[in-house]
Amino acid sequence: MRRVIQSLTFFFCFFMPINFAYAQTTIEVEVSYRERIALPPLAELHLELFDVSRADAAGKTLASQRYRMTGVPMQVMLHYDADLIDPQGVYSLAASIWSGDVQIFRSTERYDPLSASQDAPLEMILFAVDEAEAASPTRQRISGVEWAVTEVAGEPWSNEDPATLIIDDEMNFALFGGCNRFVGRLLRLDREISFPANFAGTMMACPDAVETLERSVLEALPRVASYVRYRTGLVFMDAGGTAIMHFTQRPE
Repeated sequence: MRRVIQSLTFFFCFFMPINFAYAQTTIEVEVSYRERIALPPLAELHLELFDVSRADAAGKTLASQRYRMTGVPMQVMLHYDADLIDPQGVYSLAASIWSGDVQIFRSTERYDPLSASQDAPLEMILFAVDEAEAASPTRQRISGVEWAVTEVAGEPWSNEDPATLIIDDEMNFALFGGCNRFVGRLLRLDREISFPANFAGTMMACPDAVETLERSVLEALPRVASYVRYRTGLVFMDAGGTAIMHFTQRPE
């Protein structure tokens, strides 16, 4: 009998800590898109949770999972380790839908699933990365277009004279920040893009509110690492996939 008791004691002592070794929890998400487009067979949903607390560093992946798409909208659960979460941290959830190696839908804004308790699934709306645009350099191009800023770092542009950006075919850019004008040359490789650390510009004095808006643009540009264009919209994202600048195409 003593051997049986000792064996049971060892069993519980050995296995119980495994269940409570770390505080794992989940995020419930509902993913959808507005376009009436049927998904190709074997399409996959990619879901990633990033720590984007440091504005000067790439987002750190805390959790990621792939799911076979079964329909739209689709609800999934993403598991993550709660011990990795800092109450003062900043977090972002990114989602994309892939057909093989081709990305066909993508989230274009920052979703924070940890800012409040979830009473319902977090709704994420994805935007189409049009296959025709991806195959057509003319339609997919970001050059030769005047882009007007509509949002910076999650904040809508607050006056009627937005910052604008024009890029030519040699990747030279002209930026109106809302007050001053700047010129430089950016680096583009496929969907990766980066602005130089320093570029020329005017130094006009403007009202404080206008200068604050312009400063938000100038502080966001060094963080730009990639982009996605959809129809008349353009989104700049940081290395973690978080949208940091939104643009809309101005009529020619």
